[in-house]
Amino acid sequence: MNGISKNIKNHVLPFVFFLMIAACNVQKPLHKAATPEITPEDSTEYELLVFDSGFETWYLLKNSPAMYHSINYYQNWNRQYVDEWNFKSMSSRYSRFFGSPINYDPHENYPMEIEHKLYYYFQYVEDVLKIPILRGRTGIH
Repeated sequence: MNGISKNIKNHVLPFVFFLMIAACNVQKPLHKAATPEITPEDSTEYELLVFDSGFETWYLLKNSPAMYHSINYYQNWNRQYVDEWNFKSMSSRYSRFFGSPINYDPHENYPMEIEHKLYYYFQYVEDVLKIPILRGRTGIH
């Protein structure tokens, strides 16, 4: 437990990440098109911020489109990981290890890149930092 505690204190606590709404932009067409267009009045962009500098390098090495799964795959795992992370962050037993809850709405349609990167962050925490989140889950799938 001491090795896990040290990894958690050194990596996870100071580097808690959040899904943030980066910007809302209102786009207005310059002219009317002859065919209908579906353009939302405002578009929301999401950004996943990870404050662990080791993650970005690790992610770049692991981020291969050949290894991609479907967005449903990532959404399913992210729901499970976020639920467990948030449970542990609110539990007095684990709260010092997992910091703040993750603001992830399972009903929101996040872009594939966000779902993918979030999933890989959980893999990084489990595989590189050796901090178990989900029981019985080992290795990148």
